[in-house]
Amino acid sequence: MSTACTVWYFRASLSTPAIVCWLLFLTIALAAMVGGVVYIQRLAGDLTAVQATAQGLATGEAASGPPLQMSLFQRLAASLQVVDERLAQHTAFAGQLSTGNMEALAGQLQTTDALGLALQTIRDNLVANRREDEQRLWATEGLSRFVEVLRAGKDLPALCHDVVVNLVRTVHAAQGAIFVADTDAAGQVSLVLQACYAYSRTKHLTQQIAPGEGIIGEAYLEGTTIHLTDVPDSFVRITSGLGEANPRHILLVPLKMNETVVGIIELASFTPFRPYEIVFTEKIGENVAHTVSTFRTAETTRRLLGESQQQAEHMRSQEEELRQNQEELQATQEEISRKYNLLFQQLTELNHGSRFEQLRSINATKKRNIEYYFDIIRNQILTFAEDKMMVEAVQAFRQAFDQIASAVGAEQLAAFRESVHSYYHQEFIPRVNDAGQQADAGNFLPEDAAALGLQQLYIAANPHPTGQKSRLHDAGDGSMYSRVHATYHSVILNYLEKFGYYDIFLIDPVSGNIVYSVFKEVDFGTSLLTGPYSKTNFARVVQQAIASPKRDFVRLIDFESYAPSYYAPASFIACPLYDGVIKAGILVFQMPINKINQILTGDNSWRDDGLGQTGETFIVGEDFKARSIARGLIEHADDYLDSLHKAGYGDAVVRQVQRTGTNILVEQLKLDAVRQSLQGATGTYRGPDTRGADTLFAYAPLKIPDVHWVIVSAMQEAEASERINSLR
Repeated sequence: MSTACTVWYFRASLSTPAIVCWLLFLTIALAAMVGGVVYIQRLAGDLTAVQATAQGLATGEAASGPPLQMSLFQRLAASLQVVDERLAQHTAFAGQLSTGNMEALAGQLQTTDALGLALQTIRDNLVANRREDEQRLWATEGLSRFVEVLRAGKDLPALCHDVVVNLVRTVHAAQGAIFVADTDAAGQVSLVLQACYAYSRTKHLTQQIAPGEGIIGEAYLEGTTIHLTDVPDSFVRITSGLGEANPRHILLVPLKMNETVVGIIELASFTPFRPYEIVFTEKIGENVAHTVSTFRTAETTRRLLGESQQQAEHMRSQEEELRQNQEELQATQEEISRKYNLLFQQLTELNHGSRFEQLRSINATKKRNIEYYFDIIRNQILTFAEDKMMVEAVQAFRQAFDQIASAVGAEQLAAFRESVHSYYHQEFIPRVNDAGQQADAGNFLPEDAAALGLQQLYIAANPHPTGQKSRLHDAGDGSMYSRVHATYHSVILNYLEKFGYYDIFLIDPVSGNIVYSVFKEVDFGTSLLTGPYSKTNFARVVQQAIASPKRDFVRLIDFESYAPSYYAPASFIACPLYDGVIKAGILVFQMPINKINQILTGDNSWRDDGLGQTGETFIVGEDFKARSIARGLIEHADDYLDSLHKAGYGDAVVRQVQRTGTNILVEQLKLDAVRQSLQGATGTYRGPDTRGADTLFAYAPLKIPDVHWVIVSAMQEAEASERINSLR
């Protein structure tokens, strides 16, 4: 078709109805485009608001934004608001926990709220740990109090009275009584009431109970603890000025010694006895049993000695008559002399048996106390390691330690080295020489910049004297390390002073660096993997803790001479610190020698412990060297040092003992009693001591994990038989 025809055709088709249709079509299309643009703008605006809300949740800010226009996004925003409210609730709950408020509540939690349930579980665990610490401290203080009661040296009724009074008050019972087994002349055994507390008069009518009679008699025969939780009204009644009431809980604990029951402790309470109170009462029962046995032994000895004195007096009167008729009564005199010697031989044997029993009882008591003390230490370091504060502390100290090295310039490093070297020359090396050791400062001076910086700040420039460096809380240099030290040092120092440790350390598990120490000796800041003390027993136990994959790893290492402590004997116990599954550090306690010696010497009260003038209790290691201080060195140092000379120890060794004030790791105790107990035996033995004196020994191995030690109690035979020899 030609162009002219096409134009004519188009014009002909544009009639008036067609034009109207075209205009209507164009109007609808334009309106649809405008509506689409408006819809897209609203959609974009709502998406932007939802994004702002989500970003606020991600950064911890309040989840708020402009109002939404579309119902779909309004529901989504409402869900995000619920999430925000829950996060705010959990954050407030965590804040309460961080301030120590264990009574805080997490609110209403859904089973799907994993974070809230986890925070609730953390609070429950913290509450349980605090409760266990309180129970452990309660038991420790209670045991210490009863040790003093049992050492009081009173007669049996007075002792039992003190025990039952203190026990009733300690476990918060209402009543208590102690029955002790006694055998009459006919050989009949009965349980005799020795002491009671807070019972009404009707209770005193039953002074003796036969074995098997009633619940007390059954407890005696069975030899096991009985805990009654639903006591009948007629069983016992508590009377006071306000009226009468019936306790609902009765606890019967046998007094057992080597599986032998010597009596019964009876306690009554309105409330149930808790498991740790029952365990505590059983431990006290064991100690009371040993004390009762000691009283019985002493009574038997006194009775035998009294009888022997009477017999001796009678025999002396007969000797006077025999002298008048010597020739006629020679045969009779010889017979009497033979009986006389036989009598003293029997008395001597009985006395030795009594003394052996006494030494065995003392040794068993000291053994239990030492083992219990080391068990407490293991529990303490594990509990301290589980403290979140300690994990935060070691992480903060590690970070601050690394910053010390990067902040020290070359000139400052040289100045630090000179200052620290001067301190070693003026303070450390002279003290090492006084301990009988020869040393050069260059062998100890650290090369690491961080170690030099910390030793300058907290040792060389510390205004407090040697032995009191722990009194400096902030070096005042403005460093991150000093801020961290000022934050945590007071808490850790208080823990050390409370439990009597020599020192507490925090170790970097990667570099082995000692990033914190309470007392700041010359090992502070050095590496136990590569530094000057990497071959010490301290380094070995830390290396074992670093290598162990176990979270509950605890290792005690035996005493060795330790140079930073001026070559004094040192023992360490270590365990890891974990942040989740990450090993954040190593916690180490340096063992307190004084605490061990206090237990063994009874605070230097050997006579009160029944060890007389020459007796003592001591610990020996598998190398036959002493692990506790000798009584002679404490009471009569000059005589003791002279005895070392006579025993063959050289002048250098004797001077070392004199200067350091300890024979630990120096004096060798190669005794048969030690040999037998190192082989696992428990018993008694009579033989020469290391000075050749005839001595009575009681020995036993110590059950302390990681070390092979034995405990021995000894008394010279001359003192043990002094009264019999005077009679002879």
